[in-house]
Formats: sequence, C-alpha cells, structure tokens
Amino acid sequence: MTPLVRRLALLLGMALVPAACVLWPEGAGPGAAAVPLEEALRLQDRGEAVLIDVRSREAYAAGHLPGALNVAAGEIEARAAEIRRMDRMPILYCG
Repeated sequence: MTPLVRRLALLLGMALVPAACVLWPEGAGPGAAAVPLEEALRLQDRGEAVLIDVRSREAYAAGHLPGALNVAAGEIEARAAEIRRMDRMPILYCG
C-alpha cells in the first residue's frame, strides 16, 4: 500500500466516524485540525485542492458541495491513482 493510499485510508476512517464528518486535508493525522469549509472552498477555487465526497452515490446525488467529486468510501483504494493524477490536495468529507 502506497503512502498516499495509507493516508487516504486513515482520513477515510476518520471521516466515517459520525462526529468526525468534517473536512480533512490529505496527509492530516488524528491530531490535525479540520479544514474550515471556507478554506477548503478557497483552495478548490484556486485549483489547489479537490473536494471528495466519500458518501454513497445516492447520498451524493441528494446534495453535495459545489464541484465536489464522488468517490464512495469503498472505492478510495481502487481510485487512489486517479486521485493522485489530479495533482491537487484531496480533501475528503462525508457530508
């Protein structure tokens, strides 16, 4: 497992905890502060970050942050290379 996949898996695990459904930048650990929504949107607008909604396709279809991509929790590992090729900081969130 590559370092990026490990970090994404860690972030995904944190994102799936109900109280932790906040925005986490790639590479952040359990002690890291969450990214405020305004900052995440600013990073996305500048092309420095990509917002990734890790909920199911159905939940994503019901509503998501503008411009966010949907990569369901179970797909993160399989799509890690695709996310890496975006060459932007992935910020995962679960709603």
